[in-house]
Amino acid sequence: VKEDYQKLLEMWREEKARVKELENSLAIALEVNDKHQRYNGKLQVRLTEVEEDNKKLSKQVEDKEDVVNNLRQKGLM
Repeated sequence: VKEDYQKLLEMWREEKARVKELENSLAIALEVNDKHQRYNGKLQVRLTEVEEDNKKLSKQVEDKEDVVNNLRQKGLM
């Protein structure tokens, strides 16, 4: 009986240590996930800004092309 108790006690201690290890791993993974989510949010904001800038620049290029084409049609270029 005492041997069985000691065996069970040792198994319980091992499982307790394993649970603690897994909880620690989970905490680390959750922290990494949180940081990545925040960083991805910032990247999404920046991507939206870059896309808006790109649209504005594209419009400016089109406007300049229109000016050049008008000057060519008038024979000024």
